[in-house]
This record gives sequence, C-alpha cells and structure tokens, in this order.
Amino acid sequence: MNILFVCTGNTCRSPMAEAIMKHKTTHNVQSAGIFAGIGMIASEGTREVLRQEGIDVDHASQPVTVELMSWADLILTMTAQHRDFLKQSYPDDIAKIFTLKEFANPEYEQAWQELKAAYSELEQAKLRGDKQVTLIEDKIRHLEQTIQHVDISDPFGGNYMTYQKTYEEIENYLALLIEKVENRLR
Repeated sequence: MNILFVCTGNTCRSPMAEAIMKHKTTHNVQSAGIFAGIGMIASEGTREVLRQEGIDVDHASQPVTVELMSWADLILTMTAQHRDFLKQSYPDDIAKIFTLKEFANPEYEQAWQELKAAYSELEQAKLRGDKQVTLIEDKIRHLEQTIQHVDISDPFGGNYMTYQKTYEEIENYLALLIEKVENRLR
C-alpha cells in the first residue's frame, strides 16, 4: 500500500509518521507538506526523538503535488485543516483523504454513526415533545467533541518533551493504523 502523510511544512509531524511507519512496516510511505519547501531536513526535535527511539530518518521536505496524490492509496493528514485543504484542492482524491486519527481510530467511526443516529433521535423527540431532548442534546455534544478532536499536536518550536509527546501520539495512532491496514489486506 502507498501511504502519504501530510502536515504543514513537512519537517516535524509527517516525517515523524513516515519514519515510524517505514520502521514498523514494509508499506511504501512518503510524506509532504501543504506549505513545504523543497529539501529541508527534519526538525532537530524530530530527529532527536527518532534517534532516541532507534529509528533512522533521512528526510528532505517536499510539497504536496498532483503526482504524490495520485501515487497514494491512502492520504493521512495531521489535522482537520490539512484534510479539508487537500479535499478542496484535490477533489478527485476525496475518498482517500483522512486525518490520521479519524482513519486509524475505530472509536471515531463508531462515534460518527452514533452521532447521525442521535441527530435523528433528537428530531423525533422534538416532534413528540419528549422530555428526553436535553439528554439527547448532551449526548450529541459529547459525540461532536469526539469526532472534532482529530488533530495531532504540532511540536514545532517546542522542547524535547513536546516532540516526545507528539511522537507518542503519532505512534499510538500508527499502531491502530497498521492493525487496520493489515486486516484489510488479509
């Protein structure tokens, strides 16, 4: 499978995800940035965290291109803004663009399905004059928070611990991603 990770400048989060994924799988993996320059090395924080984890990184930044988008079977962004920008810019590729968290996390899809059902339930409760409306609205607020929290934190400019936390967050979702992708390929 060809997987493309996308962030803003392609020096922190997406190269970190690319390096971890290459270290743990045999999938074809690349990364790019929406506003990336060409040929920048990964940030010092990214390189240091990966070095501490025993993961090699030989990275040169690159911008998102039509060719990369076509190459990828799956495009995983670090934020909802990245996702939405790519969907607007590359409408032919919408079906393969997700945030890393929303694609990898099985709870996201479940929360989305529950939210659609809750909206329907709310409309029917309002029509019936049901006293459960407030409880349903509370459930909707909770589910909306679940599906809106899909960004990987940006460590840019932070200290080593900031990069370490981002590494742990990415590694956690990549473990879920690997499991999901491997199950689909079986």
